[in-house]
Amino acid sequence: MKVEIIIPAYNPGPYLKDAIESCLNQSYKNYSITVIDDCSSENIEGIVKLYPGVNLIKTEKNSGPSAARNLAIKQSKADLISLLDADDIMAREKLFYSVKEFEAADIGMTCGNYKILYNRSRMMRPFYSRPIKISYPLMMRQNFVASGSTTIRRDVFDDVGFFDESLWISEDYDMWLRIAEKYSIKYIHRVLYYYSVIKNGGSLTNSSNSEDLGRANNRKIRAASKARMLEREYNKIKK
Repeated sequence: MKVEIIIPAYNPGPYLKDAIESCLNQSYKNYSITVIDDCSSENIEGIVKLYPGVNLIKTEKNSGPSAARNLAIKQSKADLISLLDADDIMAREKLFYSVKEFEAADIGMTCGNYKILYNRSRMMRPFYSRPIKISYPLMMRQNFVASGSTTIRRDVFDDVGFFDESLWISEDYDMWLRIAEKYSIKYIHRVLYYYSVIKNGGSLTNSSNSEDLGRANNRKIRAASKARMLEREYNKIKK
């Protein structure tokens, strides 16, 4: 199965090299890498040119992570899409274990465990101490899926839609819920990536108002998901 690794980048500083190199170090070799330069002021093209074979897409304006990912997903011809942010690091076996699950079962998406990496100097323990059985009811309670751990069947996006470009926070949770409404999600109890937390960094999720905005978005996302599920049930009854 061919995997496309998609990395949206908006002024990632020195960390994009680490992200790309972690992808190039994958034990599973049937993949390609696409970096989306979301109108950065930094020289993203110069960094990508250091790695022959890595694809670069440029946006015309800074449109946010959803739009950047969508641009690459829509152009992709791969069987699977694997996500990584530009300041995170992919574990060497992520693609190997993810693809293995898709080959074994009819699932829409995989996710897994991860470690938080503080300021590129302190590594925490694996975030989840025991395996999780991902289900729609569980996801309606809380987001248990870490973006950088995910790999998704490309055709799932054609069914559930692409990332909501109006959301700059919790856009991933919205997508996971839309997938969980219709597909099985397999959790892999292995560290699949390293989530980078940089003090005073530019990450949207590390900004001062991100928690309040995230909670507000999550309420709207759950309400929209509940409405979709009720509509499907109603349509079944009508038939």
